[in-house]
Amino acid sequence: MRVVEYEGASGKAAVGVVVGDGVCDLTARYPGKARCVHHLLQSPDWHTLLEPDLVADVALDEIRFLPLLADTGRVFAAGLNYPKKSPAGEQPPTPTFPPWFSKVPGTLVGHGQALLAPSVSTTFDYEAELAAVLGRGGRHIAVADAPGLVGGWTCFNDGSVREWQRHSVNAGKNFERSGSIGPWLVTADEIPDPQNLRLMARVDGELRQDASTAEMIFSVAEIISYLSQAIELRPGDVIATGSPEGTGGSFDPPRYLIAGQTVEIEIEKIGVLRNPVIAETPA
Repeated sequence: MRVVEYEGASGKAAVGVVVGDGVCDLTARYPGKARCVHHLLQSPDWHTLLEPDLVADVALDEIRFLPLLADTGRVFAAGLNYPKKSPAGEQPPTPTFPPWFSKVPGTLVGHGQALLAPSVSTTFDYEAELAAVLGRGGRHIAVADAPGLVGGWTCFNDGSVREWQRHSVNAGKNFERSGSIGPWLVTADEIPDPQNLRLMARVDGELRQDASTAEMIFSVAEIISYLSQAIELRPGDVIATGSPEGTGGSFDPPRYLIAGQTVEIEIEKIGVLRNPVIAETPA
């Protein structure tokens, strides 16, 4: 099933399940268990709320998508997880362990919302990624057990400002409204093999990235297991799993994003995450 976070009738976040061309409002039905997607995932029985006979309350094309878990869940992102040239510098060696960084609240927007091309740099880039959303937490998780923690999957655009990424990874990865997540969470039962999905990025309709998650250096399960050795993972954590060749910085000359363009991230069995790019207006 597809679970969305959107702006409800009250103007606050709401949780919905996509039913055909509409959305069933779970927040109205279960306010004590589904104020937002993060709240939903805290209930051990959250799957039982996604009933097969739900009825739509609002048309899908009428809702305003919110960034799935971006302001409530923690976001961990793996780097250098596909064989490729480095858009931020020299060709990196193949990592021995999964390098990772965090993305802070405010960094990610939802489906259809605008990305901000920063006023301080012209090196704004896109990165198409598969993201796992945890439905269970844990510590010191074995690789074999890691898939059991995943509640669902979504599309992720790890927006990056390459010039600032050379200052530090976190500097370049956490610009305001630079990346996106969504449009929805596809429950784990819909995707039995996350290591066999086609992943694409398009800019104004032009295909820039086109790869398979089979090309990952570290599998999703290996990334989850590695993170859990250091961190107590929690339901609602988002784990982005790296991006393949074809980002704007990998072209010669580079083809960075500019205002007026539209970025689409598409992943097989999940859908399309689409965002326009606008110029940041300094205060």
